[in-house]
Amino acid sequence: MKVRLLALLLLPSFLFAQQPLLSPYELGNQNRTPRLAETIAFCQQLVAATTQVSLTSIGISPQGREIPLLIVDKDGLQDASSVRASGRAVVLIQACIHAGEPDGKDAGLMLIRDIAYKKLYPDLLNHVSILFLPIFNVDGHEDFSAWKRINQNGPEELGNRNTAQRLNLNRDYVKADAPELRHWLKLYHEWMPELFIDVHVTNGADFQYVTTYSMEDCGHMDSALIDWNRRVFDRQLNQRMQADGFPIFPYFSFVRRDQPESGITIPTFPPQFSTGYAAVLNRLGILVENHVYKPYKQRVDATYRLLLHSLELIAQNRQELQTIIAQSDYRTASPEFRNHPIALMYTPTRTDSIPCDFLGWELITEKSELSGADWTRHDYNAPITIRTHRYTSYAPSVQIKLPKAYILPPEFLDIIELLKAHAIVSETLPQEQSLEVETYRFTQAEWSRVPNEGRITATTQYTTQTEKLNIPKGSIVVPTNQPRAKLIAHLFEPNGPTSLVYWGFFTGFLRPSTEFWVNLNYMEVKGREMLDKDPALRREFEAKKAANASFASDPQAILQFFMDKIRVHVEPNANLYPVVRATTW
Repeated sequence: MKVRLLALLLLPSFLFAQQPLLSPYELGNQNRTPRLAETIAFCQQLVAATTQVSLTSIGISPQGREIPLLIVDKDGLQDASSVRASGRAVVLIQACIHAGEPDGKDAGLMLIRDIAYKKLYPDLLNHVSILFLPIFNVDGHEDFSAWKRINQNGPEELGNRNTAQRLNLNRDYVKADAPELRHWLKLYHEWMPELFIDVHVTNGADFQYVTTYSMEDCGHMDSALIDWNRRVFDRQLNQRMQADGFPIFPYFSFVRRDQPESGITIPTFPPQFSTGYAAVLNRLGILVENHVYKPYKQRVDATYRLLLHSLELIAQNRQELQTIIAQSDYRTASPEFRNHPIALMYTPTRTDSIPCDFLGWELITEKSELSGADWTRHDYNAPITIRTHRYTSYAPSVQIKLPKAYILPPEFLDIIELLKAHAIVSETLPQEQSLEVETYRFTQAEWSRVPNEGRITATTQYTTQTEKLNIPKGSIVVPTNQPRAKLIAHLFEPNGPTSLVYWGFFTGFLRPSTEFWVNLNYMEVKGREMLDKDPALRREFEAKKAANASFASDPQAILQFFMDKIRVHVEPNANLYPVVRATTW
């Protein structure tokens, strides 16, 4: 990875020998988070104080800010190939993707200081190296205010959820519209970390837990990795957090709002979300969702412990995990993988469940002096344990069977660049070929009434068929015998939850063009000519008039009948999805 080194404040290491090297968060009142310049200055202090920490940048934001990256390695290694040669596992920790949720930044800076400078966990770096993005959304971060997330219990001032371009980075991992996300993809695919941690703060229900979390537990990730996570990582992480006094609970929804006793469902995330992206690439991802009403210090402390224990567990189990990941990648690229359907979306069901305890609060309902309404709130002096059940079953709601390859025409330059950003292997067709392929032809499309993440999205109906088509020279062939096969399917299958069709990359093909060079009234001339030349067409026309009185009495419908016949010849592939599925390659 070619990196841009941030200017370092090079101070002699002896100046730090007896210094506590307190972070800006610690120097404040533990309810204040530093701005970008303060954060980088502290990172520079870490670099000057220890040879195990390096500071670089993954790229420049749209407003011209560096996106800082700390690399923490036992030997001071700074590139992926050298770290991989050492055998160490890699953990990527990301903070401030939503810049108003800075818990991970302040926890991560203290943890890296304690690992590399204070040497509090001396064996940790023997088996794991750390990538730390303290502020991913740097432009949103600098949109600082005390009025952002006013329901959040600290810090005093914080940044904005979206980027300067008003994009939510945690919806952008597939379409990658944001320049920040393109930089991230380059980092991720070069390092391919065994574990990715994305730290957030959640709204919603009120409960005792400081931290909830989400890890892939259905089929987006390889089944062997799901099994390893359940029996090793997830189980031990819960045990260690419980022992620290920070019990954690899966990120959830109640079956009925604000009623834990009604049952609990656990969502699953497709790859436009950060941890869903890791999952389809057969890598572990943790979505950390601290609770918005908990004091900032408590949230930072809980995050620190969760990050530490995650690093410990990866270090202690790295060889087993690396073996399972290699086997998962091999299976995903194998011919056998294409013999079975894969799911692009899962929906939690209420088929299977397990009993569980949920740590909540007693409720108080009283007449509000402010609004006059009945106001229900939680009594923080009355913790309770609610016996409920957690649903554990998921149903695939979108399934497909992979072809041998997807083929994309050469004119889609933006998508070709997107494939490169996702490190997807492809090849270029050296000459035109006539191939029998599986195709989608759109029959109906509906567009969103309002933009979604800067795009007008589309949902479609279509037919599927096998056709013989001329595939032009220069077409991009994307074989599915590669570890990124599931990501490829999410890009190209039109009914996927985060497909390029959904995001509007193929809008011009979802219905015939509304502009046509022939005036409808000209069909008064052309229609007679067509009927005289084509007896079969005349029989079809007369039969339609006889069967449909409304059609027979509607001059515009009759003229449109002939217009549609012409359009079929002028635009034979107006509704053909340009990406075709090759079943032999």
